[in-house]
Amino acid sequence: MNYPFICRLSLPDCLTLTGMVIALGGIGAALSGALWLSLSLLYLAMLADALDGKLARWLGCERPFGRYLDGFCDLLLYLVAPALIFYLSGYRGGSAFFLALMVVCGALRLSRFNESGNITHNAALAYLGMPVFWSLFILSGWALLALVLPPLICARLLSVALTLFSLAMLLNRPFPKFSSLMTLVTLCLSGAALFGLLHFGGVHG
Repeated sequence: MNYPFICRLSLPDCLTLTGMVIALGGIGAALSGALWLSLSLLYLAMLADALDGKLARWLGCERPFGRYLDGFCDLLLYLVAPALIFYLSGYRGGSAFFLALMVVCGALRLSRFNESGNITHNAALAYLGMPVFWSLFILSGWALLALVLPPLICARLLSVALTLFSLAMLLNRPFPKFSSLMTLVTLCLSGAALFGLLHFGGVHG
């Protein structure tokens, strides 16, 4: 049977694309100077990313297309968006090297994941190499530390964190995977709520 378009989207695919749209909203907020709103939206996009794979397994509709689509969305959400936010917040010049390092290593990590998927370690699912979503936690920690620490110290701490994170993404070792759906949902909603409150509370980021 011939279809009018080159792909057919499943419900998990639509959830993945919803996360992409929310991440684009986060990028738009960052470009408008709304740092906290941007972070809040990225956490909501992370929630969609956390649920799409679980939904695909629950519905029994896992397929390579969904994995590749998820990888492209992860590239935007966890690599491009954080790098852009760091840059717009003043982390630029020679420091841009560490942003490029993160994006390149993250792209390699995602490509390897598309090839192999999750691995099994100690009878539980795990990641091979540090997962890219940790970039959002690094971004969050840096944004909060910037409220109380001088910019130069924050920049140096960030350079160290991004270097270690970039190398960890390429390590040939297992990293634990969140096993509890409730933990994932709570983490994402808490992040979205925290940064949403900072935005609407008028805290300068």
